[in-house]
Amino acid sequence: MYRGFILQQCSATSRIVCNVGCLLLISIAAADRRAIGAEVRLANFRVDVTPPIGNGPCVGCMPKVSSVEHPLEMRGVVLRSGDDSYVIAAIDFCGICNTSDEVLRDAMAKAAGTTRERVALQSLHQHSAPILDVDAVRILHGEGSPELATHIQFTNEIAQRTAIAIQGSLSEMKTVTRVAGTKAIVEQVASNRRVPQPDGSIAVRASVTREPDVRDAPEGLIDPWLRTVSFFNGDQKLVQLHYYATHPQTFYGDARISWDCVGMARQEFENKSGVPQIYFTGCGGNITVGKYNDGTRAARDRLASRLHDAMVRSSTAQPDVAVNVTTLKPTEISWTSAPIPFTVREDGAFNPGLLQSQLAPEQAFSTRLTAAMFSGFGQRLREGYIAQASRLRIGELEILHLPGEPFVEFQLYAQVQAAKSTFVCVAGYGECGVWYYGPDRIFADRGGYEQTWSLTGPCEAEVKSAISTLLTR
Repeated sequence: MYRGFILQQCSATSRIVCNVGCLLLISIAAADRRAIGAEVRLANFRVDVTPPIGNGPCVGCMPKVSSVEHPLEMRGVVLRSGDDSYVIAAIDFCGICNTSDEVLRDAMAKAAGTTRERVALQSLHQHSAPILDVDAVRILHGEGSPELATHIQFTNEIAQRTAIAIQGSLSEMKTVTRVAGTKAIVEQVASNRRVPQPDGSIAVRASVTREPDVRDAPEGLIDPWLRTVSFFNGDQKLVQLHYYATHPQTFYGDARISWDCVGMARQEFENKSGVPQIYFTGCGGNITVGKYNDGTRAARDRLASRLHDAMVRSSTAQPDVAVNVTTLKPTEISWTSAPIPFTVREDGAFNPGLLQSQLAPEQAFSTRLTAAMFSGFGQRLREGYIAQASRLRIGELEILHLPGEPFVEFQLYAQVQAAKSTFVCVAGYGECGVWYYGPDRIFADRGGYEQTWSLTGPCEAEVKSAISTLLTR
């Protein structure tokens, strides 16, 4: 009896020690996995976002759609690292503003199992494509108006289509073993829009410029590089993301839907490579194709060909950064956001009283539309809205997402702020309610265009602070 009791006690004690030991080994193994051996999985998706023919549901450059030359698309990827999911997407729209952006990103986040803050939705900013801005439509046409109802319906349709596409893509996620960052010079596409004149004023080099002296001036400050991020599973290339800074329009205003030269280059490369291609417009607020574009289809073809050529050369270049994902620690894959506190602008054309008078029914439609867009963003700022920038880091590779139409100076600043060993891509045209923003000096310039559509006051320090915060290691 006594001996049996001792044996039973020893057996129970052994089981406890064994169980504790197993739990300890499991904990150590889990900690080991957290310390090394990150796993990244990727799915890509695409959605048709073409507006219907007729009096469309959108505002801006496409109040009416008469024909569709190219169907507009949203193309994106869902990335999963551990329990975290991130969505990066580019849409063939001129811009998505204010709460319209939140509606789409909320739907995308829910479908991907993440939060709005971890969804980057960047417009390409073709002017042969629409703008979504439910706040401006509400101010312009009024609550309960058929125009607002149509606008909301179209936005919700896009949100639903995108959610379905994202959910469908998740069953086909593939493991990412390697990520490469490459780049190539783009020849004869971009040029700075703000052309200094002998008297110190600023001339405007638009997308099509008729004045020879302005058109033929030097390219000015640009970022000449097209940067490419390629995701691999072994030797299989899963998807490629391209980043380049310029306004992506050649001709527009004829109520024709088109993805323009950037979409043409993207599609040609996808057709030839068999790999899904996603293009992002960088900090192109003060950059156009005006030096090399005469507004003809032939010029558009040349610009598309030059962009396609750069995509090919970038994709075959030696990597600036090659990230072996399987050797990364999970902490080396992260998503971070930083606030950009834009300020309400009330000077000159942004005076609230003046904007209210411009909304009167007897005013021209373009005047009323502009006043509604200016008023909508100002109202959001007064209600406490704070814009956000975000950054995805995978090892030594950084992808930065900025709102609105940032000047190229901010893209170049990001390249300098990053560690020398990193590869930095910048996408502009996130939530576009603010539209243009650049260095503070633009508000003192004589001439120039962008500051007349900058819906914030001086913000250079705030934008640079956000960029520095995101790129600090």
